[in-house]
Amino acid sequence: MYGIVLAFAEYNEIDDTLRMFYMDIRIPLPAMIRHQVQATDHLWAQIVSNLISPPVVWAVCVYPIALTFTPTQNTAIFHASIFTFWVCIVPLLYIVFMVKIGKIGDLHMKESNERYIPYTVSIVGGIVTGLILAQSNAHRVLLMLTLISIVQLTLMLLGTFFNHISAHAMAITSVTAATAIIYGFDVSLLLIPVIMLVVLARLVLDRHTPMQIMIGTLIGSITPFAVIWWLGLVL
Repeated sequence: MYGIVLAFAEYNEIDDTLRMFYMDIRIPLPAMIRHQVQATDHLWAQIVSNLISPPVVWAVCVYPIALTFTPTQNTAIFHASIFTFWVCIVPLLYIVFMVKIGKIGDLHMKESNERYIPYTVSIVGGIVTGLILAQSNAHRVLLMLTLISIVQLTLMLLGTFFNHISAHAMAITSVTAATAIIYGFDVSLLLIPVIMLVVLARLVLDRHTPMQIMIGTLIGSITPFAVIWWLGLVL
């Protein structure tokens, strides 16, 4: 299967089509971005990695869940925005700043030691989110989602000391598992192609080994069920 992935990586027609789209004269891109588009290999995989990155996945996930379980729309958006700001935006802003000053290579943090502080910032953001949501009488599903994010980020932080685990794989499988718990397994099956696309993109970009992706997938898929089981024992 890995050989098939590598063979597919050499197929450049998708990249060429995307590159032509981005380089179309009707699209006013800054010169630096235009140069990057021209120089990037496997552009489709880069786009997938950027669009289906952990902060984006979690931010997109929390809003429909909040709207499903919160009585009023305004309150749902407020609670979801709290989660998005502290768990997704604050760590991302920190990473962007560190990239700008040269402390981190790029937004995807290729080196494991680049991930220590961003994961810690995310964990602290999750704790702040949980406290705010608890004080705001948010629905328990949102509190559960926050706890899941904290546990997963903690596992990712600990695991990063030993291996370069795929956060992309963890995020998308976590959302899939949460979807299965909240909306049913039949609905979660719709996300299986997205998981495969993310995994393929990370392999094509050579950002992770199959084992690193497998570990991220296991953390993402098991943690939601483990947290719910633990809460059931505690409560």
